[in-house]
Amino acid sequence: MEPASNKTNACLTCYGEGEVSSDYGSTACPDCGGAGVLPPQNVLADWRISAIEKHYHGDSSQAAQDIAWLAFELRRTRHAFMQVLALAQDAAEDSAVAHRIQHLANEALRVYRPESGD
Repeated sequence: MEPASNKTNACLTCYGEGEVSSDYGSTACPDCGGAGVLPPQNVLADWRISAIEKHYHGDSSQAAQDIAWLAFELRRTRHAFMQVLALAQDAAEDSAVAHRIQHLANEALRVYRPESGD
């Protein structure tokens, strides 16, 4: 499996330039962090979770409490999947079970770009 770098996936917000215009001049693009290309899907997922948490930060409503719980559970689950992915990669390369586990964990996490034919 190859790392899911999106070198050919230019950011559409900044058109691959890494900067956007604002009232105060050019600033780093908020979607790609100034890189000009979008980060891997697992990084985008983490950024989105953080953005949702930030939106509800300081709110004491039931929805804010539910969001905080859901974000915690999602991060905990993603961490467990990363551990499973690492263990599957450490297992014997000729193991069909380890290979299948690796693909299933990657399907959830999107850490690696799927190989053609998968």
